[in-house]
Amino acid sequence: MDDLLILIPARGGSKRLPGKNLERLNGCSLLAWTEAAIREAGLGAPRLLSTDDDAIAAEGESLGWQVPFRRPAELAGDDAASLDVVLHALDWHKASLGRDPEALLLLQPTSPFRGGACLHDAVERLSAEPRTDAVIGMLSWYRAPDRVYNVEANGGLRRLGRASQSCLYHTPNGALYLVRAAAIREENTLFPLRMNPLAMDILHSIDIDTIDDWNLAQVIAAAGLVKSPDATNLVSAGRKP
Repeated sequence: MDDLLILIPARGGSKRLPGKNLERLNGCSLLAWTEAAIREAGLGAPRLLSTDDDAIAAEGESLGWQVPFRRPAELAGDDAASLDVVLHALDWHKASLGRDPEALLLLQPTSPFRGGACLHDAVERLSAEPRTDAVIGMLSWYRAPDRVYNVEANGGLRRLGRASQSCLYHTPNGALYLVRAAAIREENTLFPLRMNPLAMDILHSIDIDTIDDWNLAQVIAAAGLVKSPDATNLVSAGRKP
């Protein structure tokens, strides 16, 4: 895909895990883990960092990312929607280049173990399927509907269904959202009607949002269950002359 924009959203404020985007996981910030995945995937598309924080901006610039603006305060709070952050970035791109990119790849730094293979596969799939508007990273699992329950208002449980035969369920894991820009504009969502799941396992789906998530990620990285990036090479290669 020749016309791709990679957007990395990383705000400075996080109440549940303060400063998580710049915390070192096995020697690398979560931003550096994201850059390592992009390089592993062989993607040469521009990387645009959307942040409100000067320290995060400096880290992104050291990786060679574009940081042309600071995200406005209304898009940097706990209630800010990812869609609004994406539309803000698309508006900047259109104002700068006079057009939208063909597609936008949203990569949240809080999914450090996604790796590059899933990014490469997603781009290849979207390129090969012109009738598909999005490829979304998802955690997949089999369960029978009679073993899945909803919590009701009174705290009780209600079965999702009665069938005992297992079905394949998908839920977005936050690892990647690859969406055609036209579909984002027209349907005002990151989940357009014509989207495909990119199934990922539990390890590659880990999303760091709490201290428990962080502790688990540290154990996984320290155990060598995933390949850690070389922070020195990432920064030296990305730093602008």
